[in-house]
Amino acid sequence: MKNKALLMLENGYYDYGEYFSGDGEVFGEFVFNTAMTGYEEIITDPSYKGQIINFTYPLIGNYGVSKLNLQSNKIQTNAIIINEVSSIYSNYLARMSFKEFLEYYRVIGIHKIDTRALTKQIRIYGAIQGGITNANINPDEFLLKIKSQPNISEIELYKDVINQNIEKIEGNQQNNIKLLAIDFGIKKNIIRDLQRYYNTIYLVPFNDNFSEYIKNLEFDAVFLSNGPGDPRIVKNIDNIIIDFVKENYPIIGICFGHQLIGKAFNLEIEKLPFGHHGGNHPVKALSTGKVFITSQNHNYAISMKSLQCNPDWELTWLHLYDNTVSGIKHKNLPIYSVQFHPEASPGPNDANKFIFDCFFNTVKSNA
Repeated sequence: MKNKALLMLENGYYDYGEYFSGDGEVFGEFVFNTAMTGYEEIITDPSYKGQIINFTYPLIGNYGVSKLNLQSNKIQTNAIIINEVSSIYSNYLARMSFKEFLEYYRVIGIHKIDTRALTKQIRIYGAIQGGITNANINPDEFLLKIKSQPNISEIELYKDVINQNIEKIEGNQQNNIKLLAIDFGIKKNIIRDLQRYYNTIYLVPFNDNFSEYIKNLEFDAVFLSNGPGDPRIVKNIDNIIIDFVKENYPIIGICFGHQLIGKAFNLEIEKLPFGHHGGNHPVKALSTGKVFITSQNHNYAISMKSLQCNPDWELTWLHLYDNTVSGIKHKNLPIYSVQFHPEASPGPNDANKFIFDCFFNTVKSNA
């Protein structure tokens, strides 16, 4: 049967389902996402490059796709796994179905999969390599192919999602504070939030021309964006961050950028067992004791042990599911970063304004 899909993990686990979009085979790192809504934002988030998303919510597609909430210019995830794709959608803003959206970008989507069993596999064995195929549905043969694929931790995935040209973005004209935003796969909602605060944003891709791009730019602070992959393999970023520190620039970061800041200051970066992917993650602001519900999407984190052993850094946000680091600030320098995504605003008391106000006040006081 043409639509029959074989899903397989490198540990030998497999299941059969059906293609509802795309064709052929695809490989990647399997993660599960626990969000109940927001699939349009999730699958266009550049941070998911190289990954295959297993949605734990059983029915996906019931409100269609509006294209108003895209976080980049296309679907970024390698493939999508759901229990059931909705055959109808109801939303006055929708312009197409979820199925049509995936087909437009030629992204593989499969359903009629036991997503609960697959989630348990990822929880037990961690984020794990695997693949989906309808070309050869023999598990033994497909497993050999999966094991021959490169590991996601060996690929600089951000290079595949960044715009290769510098972009000048106009923002808040009531001040003259300019921001250098280093692009590793920035989400559109982050740009929108930054525009509310900064007069001008220079969005600069982190590529071989980075130093040349910024040498004639005037800016007051540096922002490091989110992005996909393993931050430990990003070359040359440590020296660049330290150079900004020497020039007294405030430095702020979100998610991947947060991890890169820690890496530059010799804080250890560790891979979490199965990461944080969803819109229901509670974090505590240690300055107030208040808890915020946040959106998160990462497999890596700054090691709590290395942070506690470093006298220059302070833990500002604590992830309450597993007591991992969700935010840090330097005790003497204007450097502040968070692991979660404040721009996604999933909770009734989300951290959006809290975080971006704090970022901006840090920059403004330094200026």
